[in-house]
Amino acid sequence: MGKNQLHQLLAVEQDLRGRASEIMQESVTLFQKKEDHLDGMVRTYHSKEENGEGLASEVKEIVTTVAAKIRYSSGFLVNAINAQLSKEETNCSGLARAELKVNDISFGELSATSLLALEQHLQRILGLYKVIPTLDPAKRWNKDTTQDNTYITETETKYRTNKVEEIIVAVQATKEFPAQIAKVVKDVQVGTWETLYRSGKITPAQKSDLLYRIDNLINAVKRARAKANEAEVVQMKIGKSILDYINNGIL
Repeated sequence: MGKNQLHQLLAVEQDLRGRASEIMQESVTLFQKKEDHLDGMVRTYHSKEENGEGLASEVKEIVTTVAAKIRYSSGFLVNAINAQLSKEETNCSGLARAELKVNDISFGELSATSLLALEQHLQRILGLYKVIPTLDPAKRWNKDTTQDNTYITETETKYRTNKVEEIIVAVQATKEFPAQIAKVVKDVQVGTWETLYRSGKITPAQKSDLLYRIDNLINAVKRARAKANEAEVVQMKIGKSILDYINNGIL
């Protein structure tokens, strides 16, 4: 592997590890459940009588060997080991670092792994902030000067009424007919309700600002992580030596 930048390694490292894992699992499955692939046989019939019935020989070929399967798997393992150790050593070398900065605010220099962890935290924070409830836009809110972090409305007045039955003259009396009366029910105001609403929620504008800041931070972290990942890879070449040690003189 020639010189390359860490982000190039990261682009393939997971695939290499995943492929190595698949090949290893295939080998495990073969050794545990398909061991007959490692066995072969040839059965040949010999008649006792010179002119006796001749039967065809039975042959079962070996599909593979332990050594062949290990050698095949080792190629993938070597690549995965080298890729992952190269990544870890590069991250630990002090080269994969970058400044986290949002506009003119600097949060210091962080490693690529720290930036990745921070991004995951910020995503969780974003999920929390997205469900923050906001003040009812149908009401007019003001800062409550008597209590921190609360809002208050102006006094809301509502009238209280009672139903009162009243007798009225529906038809005036005449010389021929007496007056006709009727009962009616009226809503009569008997008082007022004055309501003052308080809330510990925030305004929709404040929520928008919070989400905007988190998005800014996440984007800054991604930019810093990309910058940190421009570090030159610390090359590791011990994968083959490890497998050679394991297999030496046996496979």
